[in-house]
Amino acid sequence: MHRIFAFLALLALATPAFANEGVSSEHQRPTIGIALGGGGARGLAHVGVLLRLDELRIPVDRVAGTSMGAVVGAMFALGFTPQEIEQDVLDVDWRQLMTDRPDRRQLSFRRKTDDRDNIWPFEVGLTSTGLALQRSLLAGQRLSHALKAPGLYTAGYTGFDSLPIPYRAVATDLVTGEAVILDQGNLMRAVRASMAAPGAFPPERIDDRELVDGYLRTMVPVECARDMGSDKVIAVHVGWAPGDTPDSTKWDLPGIILQSNYLLTWSNVVPELAAADVVMNVSLPDVQLIDFSQTEHAIAAGRAAVDAHLDVLLPLALSEAEYARWRVGVGRWRTESPVISAIRLENPTMVSDRTIADLFTQVAGDTLDFKALSRGLDEVYSLGVFESVDFSLEQDGPASALVIEPVAKPTLPWILRFGASYRMNYQNRGQLQFLTRLVRYEINSLGAELRTDLALGSTYGLTCEFYQPLEHSRTLFVAPAVAFKSHRESIYDGTYRTSEYRADTWGGRLDLGLNLGRVAELRGGVGLGRASAENRAGVQQSPTRHDDVGSLTFSLGFDLLDHFAIPRDGIAGSIHAWLARPELGDDLDYSRYWGHLVGATTAGEWTIHYRAQAGGSEGQMPYYREFRLGGLRDLTGIIDGSLRGGAFGMAGAGVLKHVAGLNLPYATQWYVGGWIDAGNTWEKTEDARLHDLYLGGALTLLLETAMGPAEVGYGYSSTGRGTFYLQAGIHFAQPFNR
Repeated sequence: MHRIFAFLALLALATPAFANEGVSSEHQRPTIGIALGGGGARGLAHVGVLLRLDELRIPVDRVAGTSMGAVVGAMFALGFTPQEIEQDVLDVDWRQLMTDRPDRRQLSFRRKTDDRDNIWPFEVGLTSTGLALQRSLLAGQRLSHALKAPGLYTAGYTGFDSLPIPYRAVATDLVTGEAVILDQGNLMRAVRASMAAPGAFPPERIDDRELVDGYLRTMVPVECARDMGSDKVIAVHVGWAPGDTPDSTKWDLPGIILQSNYLLTWSNVVPELAAADVVMNVSLPDVQLIDFSQTEHAIAAGRAAVDAHLDVLLPLALSEAEYARWRVGVGRWRTESPVISAIRLENPTMVSDRTIADLFTQVAGDTLDFKALSRGLDEVYSLGVFESVDFSLEQDGPASALVIEPVAKPTLPWILRFGASYRMNYQNRGQLQFLTRLVRYEINSLGAELRTDLALGSTYGLTCEFYQPLEHSRTLFVAPAVAFKSHRESIYDGTYRTSEYRADTWGGRLDLGLNLGRVAELRGGVGLGRASAENRAGVQQSPTRHDDVGSLTFSLGFDLLDHFAIPRDGIAGSIHAWLARPELGDDLDYSRYWGHLVGATTAGEWTIHYRAQAGGSEGQMPYYREFRLGGLRDLTGIIDGSLRGGAFGMAGAGVLKHVAGLNLPYATQWYVGGWIDAGNTWEKTEDARLHDLYLGGALTLLLETAMGPAEVGYGYSSTGRGTFYLQAGIHFAQPFNR
C-alpha cells in the first residue's frame, strides 16, 4: 500500500500489545478527542502516540490536526489502523514524495532535453506585470494524487463528521491571518491547505481563500477538538519549546530568523496546551523539521510520550471486548472506486483542452482507475507549464463526476532559467561557462515552443529554436532554428599547448522530427551558414579558414535515465550524422558521424556508471570540426580536449558510493568513487588500433547539490602523467563530443 499522501499522512500506530485492564465502561466513558500538532518531520511521532494508545485500548473519538498532524489525522479519521499507517511511513521514499517532477523516464523526450545543460532548477517569470517568482520551492504535485484510497476524494462532502472518526483540519488565511477550521468538502485539499508551509508549498485555494499552514495560528488545535464535542482532549505537541534550542546554535542570520519563527509560534501554543486535559510534549531534540531520515526514532519518541502520562490515561482505557467493539464500530470509509458519471475539465490555462483530455484514458461510464488517473495527471504536469494538476470527485447520485483542474505556473508566459559550469585541471586553464535560457511555452493550441539560449564564458553564442508540433498528439514536429557560436580551442603536442585558434559558426537549420513515444526522437534537417577559424596564439599550426556551410543532419536519440546529472538507473544514447555537401552550398565535401551511450545501475549505496563514445569521418573535414578527447571520464589523466582527430573512440566505467546526505530534495549528497577508461583519437577511421589506446583512472569526491554536481579528484593515465581535477555543473551523461 503505497499511499503517497502517506508522505505525511501515513503516520499512526503499531507494535506489541500492552496488557492492562480497562476501567472505563464503553457506555459511560467520556468522549475522547486528540489534537495533533504540526512540526514537519517531527510529526512522525504522532504515529507512535496513536500506536501506544491503541495498545492501551484507549479509543479516540474525535481528531483535529494541524500540518503534519492533519495528515496523520486524516488517515486515522478514514479508519486506517495505526499499524497500517506506520507501515506506510516506513515504506515511504521521502525524497521521491517531496519531488514535484514526475519520474524522468516518463517525461516526453522534449522535456528530457531541458536538463541536458548546466541549468539550475529555479525559474523566474517574465509576465505582463513584470518579473514573477515561483510561489514555493515545491508545488506538492506528488502529494496531490499520491494516495489511491478513493475515500480521500469521495469522503467529507457532507461534512467531516460523516467520516468513521469525526475530523477537522486547521489552516491559516494568508490574507487575514485568521485560523480557518476546515470541516467539510474535499478532504485531500483540506489536508494540503493545513500543511502548506509558506515557502515550501504554495497556498491552497478553498472557497476563494488562500490558505496556508495552520501552524501560523494554531499549532496544536486543542480548542478545535473541544468544540467537536470532546469531553477529554489529549494534546500532542511535537514542535519547538523553550529549552529546545541547543547550546551549539549559531546566532548568524539563518539561526536568528529560525529562532524568531519558533518564538512567534510558541505564543499560540501556550494557550492551546493550557486548555487540554492531557499534554504530551514529545522530546525530539535531534530531529529537525525536514529530517525524515529518523522515522523509527520519532515513532519511538511518540510512544514514550504516552507512557509518561499513564496515570491519567489508564482510567480512560476500555476492556479488551469493549475496545474490539469500538474498533469494529469505527469501520472504514468505503474503498470501492466510484463510477465516473462525467468528466469535466476546468482549464483556465494556455494549454488546449484537447491536448489535456487526450492524455487521459478513461471515459464516462468507467469505474475510476486511480493508477490510470495518476498517470494522466503526471503526463499533463510533465508538459512543463503547470504549478499543479489536481482533480476532485463530485457526488452525482450513486456515481461521481471527475473534475480535472490544472493550475498554470505564475511565471508564465516567459520562463527564464540560469546555469553555470566550471572545469579545470592543473595542466590547463579553467573553463567557466554561464547559460541563460528563455522559453515561451504553449504559443498555440498545438503546443509550439520558442527556446532561446544565451551562452557566455569559454564559449559564447546565441541559439534560438522554434519547436512546432504538427498535431495534438505532438508526435510529428518541425523545428527551425538560428544560431551563433564562438569559442577558443587549444592545440597540444601531447603535453604542452602550442597554439590556440578561435572558431566561429553562424547560420540556420530546419529540422523535421518524429517523437517515438516518450523514449526517443528522430530528426533530420538541412543547415546553411558560415564557419571560420583563425589562429590567435602560439605557433601558426592551423590555417585561417572561411567556409560556406551547407549540410544535411540526422540524429536518433533515446533516453531512459532517471537523472541526467548523476544517473542512478537507466540508459541513454544517440547517433548523429553531418553530411556537408557542395550541392547545398558547402565549400567542402565530407561526412562526420558519431554517437554515445551512457548508463547506470544502483544497488544499495553503490552506483555503477558506464559510458562509451565513438565517431569517424570521411572526406575533407576541416580541423575546427575534429573530434576531441581528454578529461575526467573522457579519457582520464589526459589534458582536457588535448587529443584531436578525424576519428575517436573511448569507453569507461566507474562506481560511486553514497556516504552522507539527507534523503530530501535540494539536500547535498556526498559520494566517493573511482573511474577507469580507455580510448584515443586518430586521423582517420581506418587508423584505429587497440594497441594505440590510452588507459586512465581516477579517484573522486563528488557532491550532488541543488546547483548540480561538484567534484574534485585525481586522475592518472598510461602516459605517465597525473592531474588534479576540479569541476562543477558537468553532468555525467553529457558526451564530450556533441
